[in-house]
Amino acid sequence: MSAQERRLSAIGEAAAEVLRHTDYHLVRAEDVAAAVRLSREGQSGRRSAVWLYNEVRSRRVLVALALHHAFVAFTGHGAADEPPETPESLVEARDLVTQALLVVTRFHRAESFLTQQVQLGIGDIATSEKRQSAPQGPPSWPDSPMGRAASAGWAGRVVAYADHLAPVLTAAATAVCLPPPGWARACAEKLSDLAFDALTDDPDGPVDRQAAALGAHWYERHLVPLAGTWINDLDVAERGRDVARRTAPGTRAESGAQANVLRSLLDTGVLLERAAREAAELSRLFSLPEAGAHAGPRSGCDVQSRRGLALLRYGDLDAARHAFASALEIAESRIGPLDAAEAVSYAARARNNLGEVLVEAGRPVEGARLIDQARAARAEGAGKAAGLSASWRRYTLTAQAAARAATRAGRVVEGVRLAEAVVVDREERLGELGDINVAAARVSLGEALLEAGQPVEARHLLQEAGRHRADLLQPIAYWPNHDTVRLAQTELVLRDPVAVLRLLERSPVLDDWFARHVSFRLWAEGRVTYALATAMGGDTRTAVGALEELSGLVSAASPDGLVLSVWRALAEAHLLDGDPASAVAVLGRVRAAEPADDDPPGRARTLLLGARCADAQGDGEAARRHRATLAGLGDKSLDAAHPLLLEGRYDEAARRFEAGRFDGLEELLAPLLDRTPLPHGRPALGDGHPLLFKSVTLADRSGAVHLPPAPRQVLWEDA
Repeated sequence: MSAQERRLSAIGEAAAEVLRHTDYHLVRAEDVAAAVRLSREGQSGRRSAVWLYNEVRSRRVLVALALHHAFVAFTGHGAADEPPETPESLVEARDLVTQALLVVTRFHRAESFLTQQVQLGIGDIATSEKRQSAPQGPPSWPDSPMGRAASAGWAGRVVAYADHLAPVLTAAATAVCLPPPGWARACAEKLSDLAFDALTDDPDGPVDRQAAALGAHWYERHLVPLAGTWINDLDVAERGRDVARRTAPGTRAESGAQANVLRSLLDTGVLLERAAREAAELSRLFSLPEAGAHAGPRSGCDVQSRRGLALLRYGDLDAARHAFASALEIAESRIGPLDAAEAVSYAARARNNLGEVLVEAGRPVEGARLIDQARAARAEGAGKAAGLSASWRRYTLTAQAAARAATRAGRVVEGVRLAEAVVVDREERLGELGDINVAAARVSLGEALLEAGQPVEARHLLQEAGRHRADLLQPIAYWPNHDTVRLAQTELVLRDPVAVLRLLERSPVLDDWFARHVSFRLWAEGRVTYALATAMGGDTRTAVGALEELSGLVSAASPDGLVLSVWRALAEAHLLDGDPASAVAVLGRVRAAEPADDDPPGRARTLLLGARCADAQGDGEAARRHRATLAGLGDKSLDAAHPLLLEGRYDEAARRFEAGRFDGLEELLAPLLDRTPLPHGRPALGDGHPLLFKSVTLADRSGAVHLPPAPRQVLWEDA
């Protein structure tokens, strides 16, 4: 504590002592100065009114310090206490704020005479302050609780309760959203000033209702504008559920109220971790005799599917797979005897969802087979239905999943064509590009184009469609941040690390709150992208440290697609850091864990990195062996023009050129330089792709490669 802080604290204690038994207008500065208990060079001494005025400069500051000291003494603690834990629900968050305000209202009741005197003093302006010769700027106060109380008092505000309220407001807001830096402190200061005025003007009101009213003001004035109006639906649903739990536990009333809570969470895509927990609770209620009798197998299938979707987005793939498998079991064994057509529909949904889990888990080939089964089952009903029918909506979601699965399995040409078909179909039926589901299809097309070697076109689609989707969803929700991460990955392919860092630093996806409440998996993907951009920008040691830390967090689970992507990124960062030996060690873990034939692009990335490590270690034979195995994937599972295969061909051509060999260069570079459109209507590498630029440069430098003639483009206005 600084010397000025100690003096302000002693003055606040003395002023509180005097104001507790003396009317404000009868308080003399000499009386307060005399009550100060502060040693002076080891000796206690009487202070003067002049000394007191030089310290506080205003009677407003004097009473503000008195109130702050009295409140800290009343609560028995300061701002250094442990902050409260994040509440489990919005109702609990509001109750937490009300309880914190209840302490303030009780203080006003206990110190009613003191607070009345402070109210008189906080608006007092001395004659000396009105003179033109008086200093115009505020005095300098320390950045501490007493200093902030003095600074606010000088301005005629009361922030004595802000240090008590700020951590509570942070915890309460964190239950539903991510408060920005400084938000809770600003809210606490405004609420403190409001509470002081309201409570001193209503000294006889019931303290519990006063606290509830102030809490409601904070909720409507501060939390709703920050989190969004969707929390109003959640608040109503939670309160209805709490009433049902008290009055009719384990009945249809409670399960219906619980379903409303789940629906209000899933509709926003924000609190996905909590949505999964609420779905598990609803599933438990359906297992009870009374609630389950009214629910039936369809409701059980629905809740397991919704729980699985929340877990899938959050990133708990094992639990998601279990939930979808339960939904499939219900559809096939319990719904079937009642309604065969409906059972087929429910089973198709479960297979589609199971396929998406497998795709995310790094097994896209197996996942694509399940999704194709679901697509075939849904195609018949969708073909007969016109307009925006439920059967068409289900089919187009499965078609979108099929495009994603094909792309992730390495069939990028097919993936682009399927994704384009979904976009065209939705535009025809929905009628406008601004529709959120058209935007979703365009995002999926952008992802497919990125994997197919068209990063410039992908960036355009992701920017435009992502902007439409961000305008319609909460900024902290899953999908806007999913779009941001995909756009950042596109910028990474385009070798623009500055753009990657700028995109991700402005997004909540890198915050730990997002990992806890929305999606751990998407948070990890964003961290990987950020680390690779950091390494690309030259700070390789920081990138290696970040990826090693992330590897420690995700490796506790069984190695899936996320774990393997983190390890591959770590190997790449080691390689950029000039440490191929460490990269080889990491790739050894990848090879031991990755599926043999179920993730061709992942296997190709491992082989490509292995070849580069071998080159860096001077083992040309091992590098050629890795690249030969990589090229063999084009004959089995990957498209022949897959960008990973083209990268391997470029690496081999570059090594030959560096060694002074020109044999086979034209054959190696021909697929990279070929501008003939593939079945999806684009060349293998789109214009602007860095790999295309490097290939043209190498071909030009070698003089041994025939560059295909490019037609000269003429602007018609100039012709």
